Amino acid sequence: MNLFFLFVFTFSSLASSNWKNYPYQDPKSVIRFPEDEGRHTKLVVLEWWYTVIHARGESTGERYSILVTHFNNLFRFFNITNIDRKTHVSGTALGPLDSKIGSLDLRHKTQYGTDIYRSRKDETGNLVPFEYEMKTHHDRMGLDVTLKALKKPMMVAGDGYTSVGSSGHTWYYSLTRLEVVGTLEFEGHVEKITGEAWMDHQWGPFFISPVTIGKTFESYEWFCFQMDDGSEIMLSNIYDRSFNLPQTEAYGRVERIDAHGKNVSTLKRIFTRTGYWQDPVSGHYMSMGWRLQVPEWDLDLTMTPDFYEQMVRFPFNGDFWEGSIKVEGTIAGKEVKGKSYGELIHRFNRPVIKIHKLKTLQDNRFLEVSWDLKNPDAGNPLSYQVILKDQQEVKVLGRNLKERTFIFPRPKNKNFEIKVIGHSVDGTISGEESITR
Repeated sequence: MNLFFLFVFTFSSLASSNWKNYPYQDPKSVIRFPEDEGRHTKLVVLEWWYTVIHARGESTGERYSILVTHFNNLFRFFNITNIDRKTHVSGTALGPLDSKIGSLDLRHKTQYGTDIYRSRKDETGNLVPFEYEMKTHHDRMGLDVTLKALKKPMMVAGDGYTSVGSSGHTWYYSLTRLEVVGTLEFEGHVEKITGEAWMDHQWGPFFISPVTIGKTFESYEWFCFQMDDGSEIMLSNIYDRSFNLPQTEAYGRVERIDAHGKNVSTLKRIFTRTGYWQDPVSGHYMSMGWRLQVPEWDLDLTMTPDFYEQMVRFPFNGDFWEGSIKVEGTIAGKEVKGKSYGELIHRFNRPVIKIHKLKTLQDNRFLEVSWDLKNPDAGNPLSYQVILKDQQEVKVLGRNLKERTFIFPRPKNKNFEIKVIGHSVDGTISGEESITR
């Protein structure tokens, strides 16, 4: 019996270190490395290589967040944000993508130059497992870094294959913590940077878009976390076409990989949006402040954007939010802090309220007002106010109402106005309608 446990322990230890060598394959997944780091051709509609970096400048000491994403549909995203100065530039570009099959080796040509993202090679020309070099170009912006994975790949949903709402399916792995070293050009200054990155690679027969065309596409909110206890977390919330948030396997989950590389996953989460913001350029309303609770993990985290203006600019008013977030809270009773990055494709609309006719109650002494919300959104649970305007007097009859009905004493005057206002938790998003008697 003791020899058996020794064998299991030894085998597990070897398996945990095998990821540093090619070829590598998680025993629960069909995804293979380095083959699946490269381009895919079968059953693929959409494929992307997504990387976010949290870094600090060597000479300025200033903090940066950086996004680089290459798509098989010609788009290239390149955002740089100086968190300390609160400056942000979005560098979306178009160009042909040349990505090889069999390993990560892509070249993306835009009007600003040719970006590269590829596996590093040693002096003999062999691939260095899970180490990469990245060069990205834009107008007066540039990035030249190396990335080294510090943990084995995380197979999303356990085996690296999952549904994307009702939009299709995807193969999906993440490198949750990579060491970053290199140089950054931004705002007329070039300096060395060091930091950490998160990388996602997804491909498959699915399609999503930040462009709104009726209810053609489902939408989502996605976050990655790197915590100071050595763990990483990924959160996805996918909205269906009626803006509901089903807690089923196809519509998002929470993944956590601990400091030792053990991965757990759950669908059960409580995700509260604590604030909202309207982008002054696109006019879009985005959630902007969050709380994540996972009771089965004793996890409670508060998420605050480093600042609001971190949009990706996209054609056809498809702008969406990609930004850095500070995190603090508790996991298993221990205080933790960390950094996060969010991708918010889901936008919120102003509430459309329709008031019914007033109903007389109790011998004409009371009235009941009720109303419908024509465009409910599970990500924006509304509170309501009922306001009476009686001649020159304006009076709030009800505050912070959750039900869409309210009873109040009949006003003394025959002519009056009742207004119903629906608003988000912070009042940023609101809509109203009035009825006159």
